[in-house]
Amino acid sequence: MPPVDSGLPTPPGAANVAKPSGAAGGFKVIDWAGFSGAVTYTFDDVNSSQIQNYETLKGLGVPFTFYVWTGRAEANDPVWQRALDDGHELANHTMSHMSGDSGSDTDAATRWLREKFDLTPWTMAAPNGASVYTGIARTRFMINRGVSNNLISPNDSTDPFTLPTFIPPTGASTAVMDEQVTSARTAKKWRTFCIHGFTGGSDSAYQPIPLQAFVDHVKHVKDFGDVWIGTMENVGAYWRGQKAVTSGTTMMSGGETTYNWQLPDHFPPGKYVRVTVTGGTLKQNGVPLPWNPRGYYEVALDPKSVTLSP
Repeated sequence: MPPVDSGLPTPPGAANVAKPSGAAGGFKVIDWAGFSGAVTYTFDDVNSSQIQNYETLKGLGVPFTFYVWTGRAEANDPVWQRALDDGHELANHTMSHMSGDSGSDTDAATRWLREKFDLTPWTMAAPNGASVYTGIARTRFMINRGVSNNLISPNDSTDPFTLPTFIPPTGASTAVMDEQVTSARTAKKWRTFCIHGFTGGSDSAYQPIPLQAFVDHVKHVKDFGDVWIGTMENVGAYWRGQKAVTSGTTMMSGGETTYNWQLPDHFPPGKYVRVTVTGGTLKQNGVPLPWNPRGYYEVALDPKSVTLSP
């Protein structure tokens, strides 16, 4: 049986790992889908320098998350449809970018994104990092990105509704950004970035950085070959999905072990995690899962259970 199309990126390493042949057991979710760490680059406010430099960003060949301030005229630029078509994430940054909201402004932005792009935003970024959005996001999204900086570990207690991020200082060099990812890679953790724009834009983006410095940085991270560069939706779904599976329940019957879990509210469909076992046969809905010779099984999260048989 061929590997499933999970949508997850191909991890480093040779595709010659033998299927485990020991006793059934050892069920474990692999951190970061088999990569050493992860990084997500988010862009806020649909600023002019993002629009002007989109083709350069696209040329880097990695997915980004663009948090759309839907009430700005720039949100109507055709570049955002191209970005969506190119595989980037468009998500909620509210309609009016206020530090206070009852939820109505956030909901207005979601409606705009649905009507404009026929998409459901699964993540948001709090304008100015305002704490009011922590509560708003809990009832609407999988993740809300904040503004304080920290690393995120597998199965840790980081609040997904005030997710930390690194905001590069004005004029940040490649080396400054490289250090942030190097530290995440060394610690085997996830780092997110919040970037507002690039030097030379016409709308005074907050703490703009040189475009070339960012380009060189992303190329450097790609050269590592073992860092997952993914959108907030995709890396975030893996992070939250792993925690859901790991903290789930186990039921044994007739020599089989079934692992059950509950997904968080407002969780995107069609997501997977990668797992290892010491042996046995993994099944979902009664169908054996194919072994991927890169060293894992891919388990769909939507069924909310998987069974390991001898």
